[in-house]
Amino acid sequence: MIEQLSRWSWRRALLLLALLAILPGAAALFLLTTRDQMMRSAENEVNADVAALTRLTDVDGVVTAIEVLEDRGARGASGGLAYLLVDPENGATLAGNMEHWPRSIPRVPTGKPIVAAGESPVLIGRVMLLDDHFLLFTGRRIEGFAALRDRTIQVVGGFTVIILAGGLIFAFLSIRTAEKRIAAIEATLTAFSQGRRSVRIEDRRRDPLGRVSARVNALLDLLREKLRHHELIAEQIAHELRGPVARAATAIQARSDDPAQASLLARATIDDLLQMIDGVLFITGMRIRDLKVERIPLHEVASEIAELFGEVAESKEIELERSLHPAFIMGERALIERLMANLVDNALKYSPPGSSLRLRVRADADGALLEISDKGQGLANFPETPGMLLARGQATQDVAGTGLGLALVLRIAERHDAQVHFADREGGGLTVAVRFAPESAGTPGPPAT
Repeated sequence: MIEQLSRWSWRRALLLLALLAILPGAAALFLLTTRDQMMRSAENEVNADVAALTRLTDVDGVVTAIEVLEDRGARGASGGLAYLLVDPENGATLAGNMEHWPRSIPRVPTGKPIVAAGESPVLIGRVMLLDDHFLLFTGRRIEGFAALRDRTIQVVGGFTVIILAGGLIFAFLSIRTAEKRIAAIEATLTAFSQGRRSVRIEDRRRDPLGRVSARVNALLDLLREKLRHHELIAEQIAHELRGPVARAATAIQARSDDPAQASLLARATIDDLLQMIDGVLFITGMRIRDLKVERIPLHEVASEIAELFGEVAESKEIELERSLHPAFIMGERALIERLMANLVDNALKYSPPGSSLRLRVRADADGALLEISDKGQGLANFPETPGMLLARGQATQDVAGTGLGLALVLRIAERHDAQVHFADREGGGLTVAVRFAPESAGTPGPPAT
């Protein structure tokens, strides 16, 4: 995201530089085009003059041509007309409105107009021979080009100053705005760390900082869910630890006259507590170690678990239905076996005698799906998930167990990048669905920190 912010800033800087480069370039192109047009127009006028004077000299003689040129000068002919008639033998000026012969123009007839170097304004002309003796230079001065050039430079300079000033103002305002938005992100994170878990960044803009805010909000949502999950597990652990101790204390007090029976109750309580502690340590250890990943045939694991719990289901007169289709995942087989065993064991505990339990495995485009449906309590009494799972463990006090089995299921699923979903089963009961990523997605990620 820092790279995106950097690219965003560079794009704006490059845009400003492009504007600054375009203006001089456009001005130069305009000046060159205008100069070329003026030069072509002057060349055409010079060639027309040469043709007219040639015809006049041939018909009426050189004296008439001189009179016409002097008449033009006397009347102040417009259009930047420049001409000079000289006698090449003695260099005498016979007629014209120029002080001297252009230094860079040769005193020989030229077949086309040429530009006189060192003249200001720009002078373009042509040399012709009159009466096979006299040299006539006739040309045009491009008088408006210098003024046009100076004006263009002034305009471009003005716009450049405006763009630079606007760029500086925009940069200042952008920095101030970015600082405020970053401060809002910091304030939100600070408030969240202080326990205000519902606070979010109010920034809906679609620029890089807006995308940063959206990602931070998504992360805070995930953290809130994780924290709530861990709090629920902690509450359940505390409840399960208090329960056996309280029951044992009550029973021991009731049997104070029978030390042997009281000792047995104390040992049973200690065994329950040790079992719970082992479960908590297992969950904690699973967070910090790497998985032993292999390709797991999920349908075969489900068949083995069904066989394992077959006698338990038969003893409760529960029909264990199976619909197992080939499906493969990547993960640690021992953990997947424990996940499935805990789900089946939980479903059997809360299924009434004479009901059915359905175990299904299949594969589709989204990956592998494991479903376990029972006829026990549905979601109606447990609106919160995953708190529903823990509350379900508290709902029936006559069911044996540590109450951590389903919490362990959530942890194993999380380590395998799997999603656990809960839904009411049609006709009553609960369906737990575990969605595993496609086998092609690769191995599960590292432990969550």
